[in-house]
Amino acid sequence: MGTVTLLHSILLLFYIVLSAFYQSSATGIEANQTVALFINASEASAKKDTETLFGIFFEEINHAGAGGLRGESLSAIEVLKQGPNTPSNIDPWSVIGNESSLVVSTERSGYVFDRNKIALPDGEYRTGKTYKLVLYARSLGQIDVSVSLTGSTGLTLATANILASDASNWTKFEVTLQAKGTDAKSRLQLTTTKKGVIWFDQVSLMPTDTYKGHGFRKDLFEMMKNLRPGFIRFPGGCFVEGEWLRNAFRWKETIGPWEERPGHFGDVWHYWTDDGLGHLEFLQLAEDLVQHLYGCSTMVLATTTKSILPASHHLYKY
Repeated sequence: MGTVTLLHSILLLFYIVLSAFYQSSATGIEANQTVALFINASEASAKKDTETLFGIFFEEINHAGAGGLRGESLSAIEVLKQGPNTPSNIDPWSVIGNESSLVVSTERSGYVFDRNKIALPDGEYRTGKTYKLVLYARSLGQIDVSVSLTGSTGLTLATANILASDASNWTKFEVTLQAKGTDAKSRLQLTTTKKGVIWFDQVSLMPTDTYKGHGFRKDLFEMMKNLRPGFIRFPGGCFVEGEWLRNAFRWKETIGPWEERPGHFGDVWHYWTDDGLGHLEFLQLAEDLVQHLYGCSTMVLATTTKSILPASHHLYKY
């Protein structure tokens, strides 16, 4: 035992002496050595950066998609709709004229599409710009509705009529409106002088000059393009899983015709999105904008940790 302890002590002493020697040697070298740094900045010596070094992280937040990149001009596409987990309300629609002669209400039966459970807008319209209005309507009587773009001062910027002698079943109507003025606080108005009951749903107003006809606002698309991104990640971060999993982004619900998508409530950022800018549009955006894309899906948990469920419940197959 004593021999082993003595050996350890000798080795420790040897290590200390050796470390001190190298330390003093290094100090002497540092004091006398001159160091030069040469940088070769010629094109021949340049190394090309990877194309995916810089990219875009796109999230549906502050209406960046719904009301932003997507060219939709209306605040509410699904009339009076806020989904199964959020109470319905009329906002941002409002009554025009004598309210005593008009009743507005929601109905959860007889809806136009199976995935859109409720039936019954502000925007900026510019001089000379053409808009395509699409809406679904039904009535037990004839339909005679005037649709117009009205400025904040009451000036009519564009108008057209929707007429139908028989619309007992849900009917799709399309009209084109060309603005004769510019107003940043203008509105879409639906008016009639006929007595009766009319149901409206899926009201959309899109400019006809979107990027390549893909539904993206040209000005915002060009801003994104000028960033020269190498990739795009979508549809976001917290928006993907939601505050609660019932409000998570479900990619399968965001493909197909826009009017058949159920939409969902983005409870993290506290507003409804119709998912018109859905998985399909993000793939199109990536094709138009970048060479690479990264999809993002929730696997297990939501922002609220109480929403943790088995991973097998939320695995998405592409």
